[in-house]
Amino acid sequence: MVVTLVHTLALATTTAGAVSLYLAAPRQQWLPRPLSAWPGRVAGTLALSAGWMLWSVVLHPVTAIFTSLIVSMALFTALPFAAVARASALARKT
Repeated sequence: MVVTLVHTLALATTTAGAVSLYLAAPRQQWLPRPLSAWPGRVAGTLALSAGWMLWSVVLHPVTAIFTSLIVSMALFTALPFAAVARASALARKT
């Protein structure tokens, strides 16, 4: 039960970090203007580090690093495609 909770928290924290870094990027497509670069990047980096620390509570540290990287990589790939799908759905509504 505790392991599942830690995995869930680690996944949520890693997701929050990746989304924060993406939204602070100058060419992100979710917001009309990107988040402020410095605070967004610092918050994203801290969240990704916290996610790694949470993963390493239940996994070997090297496995935790690769798990964080895989989750982040999947999100960095999916977020631009989701933004395009969202814009397309909004365009169809109007």
